[in-house]
Amino acid sequence: MNILKNWPFAHPVARLVQDGFFENDGIKLHYVMLGKGPLLVLIHGIPEFWYSWRYQIDELARHFQVVAIDQRGFNKSGKPRTRDGYRVEELVTDIAALVKHLGQDQAVVVGHDAGAWVAWHFAAAYAAMTSRLIILSVPHPNALREELSQRGAQYDASGYARKMQIEGARPLFRVGPIGCLRDPQAAPLYLDAERGTDPLAITAFYQLNYPREPYDLEENMESIAVPTLVIHGRRDGYLLESGHARNARWLSQKPTTVMLDADHFVHQERPREVNQIILDWLK
Repeated sequence: MNILKNWPFAHPVARLVQDGFFENDGIKLHYVMLGKGPLLVLIHGIPEFWYSWRYQIDELARHFQVVAIDQRGFNKSGKPRTRDGYRVEELVTDIAALVKHLGQDQAVVVGHDAGAWVAWHFAAAYAAMTSRLIILSVPHPNALREELSQRGAQYDASGYARKMQIEGARPLFRVGPIGCLRDPQAAPLYLDAERGTDPLAITAFYQLNYPREPYDLEENMESIAVPTLVIHGRRDGYLLESGHARNARWLSQKPTTVMLDADHFVHQERPREVNQIILDWLK
């Protein structure tokens, strides 16, 4: 039984989406899809799965073919053969394979949290496959490195990440507990996703991808050439708004940046505003 689609308190979109699977590098990956039109790919963060986008999918699907992926290691998607399979260089190939699997050449790429990290790198590595880039919460990777190197407020806010790099995924920093705190009625959904999630998928992201001291810039990362929208919650306690002031240095076009009165999960706390901002910008 698909608990997600049969749980009565699930968001209605759970009963509308179509499940799909594709394969990349021997890994079977899961996604959900709704709508017709230009392709728009949603990439969730940590600790989440596709349901992170429940407030966006239906609204955006009125204009786009919306596809929300379970990143490798999360929920119904498979695990890589080795720990190195969680490096961002590998994660971006999943998005490229998804676009090709759907028979498309390009997509609007939208990412939050760790998904935004993947989205930044995807747009740099696969510029021709990225029609537009939409980032929630995470500054450009080099902007974040600069913030951290100054050992100011962002360095303090990233203390949890340095701890994760040493200790790994803690029990309270997992799909089930975090999701249940934000959406108690959907607890069975998050706990079901938790059972399918590889703890290493969370640990490896921080150990392999999140910046480490001495926070050297990623010199081989191509400049972002596509139009970019950034949406950020001013009350985000993990990623501070100051980092976004540095983004433009690594973009060939000045990004559109919108700050909202919200926390880290801006798309879940302020869904109407986020949806309207995205749609207006894409028009």
